[in-house]
Amino acid sequence: MALVGNLKDIKLANLVQLNCMEHNTAKLTIENNGKYGFIYFEKGQVVHAEYDPFIGEDAFFRLLQLLSGNFKVESGIRAPAKTISTNWNNLLLEGLHRIDDEDQEAGRNYSRLFERLYTIRGVKRIFVIDEEGRVLARSAEDIPDVHPALALAHYEAGKIGETIHLKAPQFVSLNLGKVNIILIRQKENALVLEVEKKTRLDLILPLLKKALSPQLP
Repeated sequence: MALVGNLKDIKLANLVQLNCMEHNTAKLTIENNGKYGFIYFEKGQVVHAEYDPFIGEDAFFRLLQLLSGNFKVESGIRAPAKTISTNWNNLLLEGLHRIDDEDQEAGRNYSRLFERLYTIRGVKRIFVIDEEGRVLARSAEDIPDVHPALALAHYEAGKIGETIHLKAPQFVSLNLGKVNIILIRQKENALVLEVEKKTRLDLILPLLKKALSPQLP
């Protein structure tokens, strides 16, 4: 019987550790936003991984960064190839170290970006979210939980662009009652700015474009 679940409930690192410590031979399948990845175990060792277009350790490290996605563990399925020979414990530690290093670098980069944005009059608070609304970086510790509308608007802006065969809008403005919000798409994430209600968008957008020019795709 296959074990199924979501990475929101159990981290991929924990799944890897469980299968290795149990000396399992198994196939772990992860589906995230329509994209599939695979990790194969043989007698408690990670021997193969795929995450198109990556294979081997590169695929494993990229899968380890996923925070959500459906997974399924099927026992007794052997790997179609052997692309990983590093001991599972060392492999997992290396992957976790890479995640920590990337998080620290991202934090430094966002700090410099936040400093530039705060020079624009009317900007009150800044944070970065992914398509599920998780806060990845913030300019202040007192930023409350993200309103679901922000994640939905971020996602829908991209889908609308795909539907009409145009680029997704880089800037989306929302009025959430007490505050005005500007969402700025940055690849798979969104930069979220809380601005004063009296701030005129036609005046602030050119300044935002100038401040963001190194980051905008």
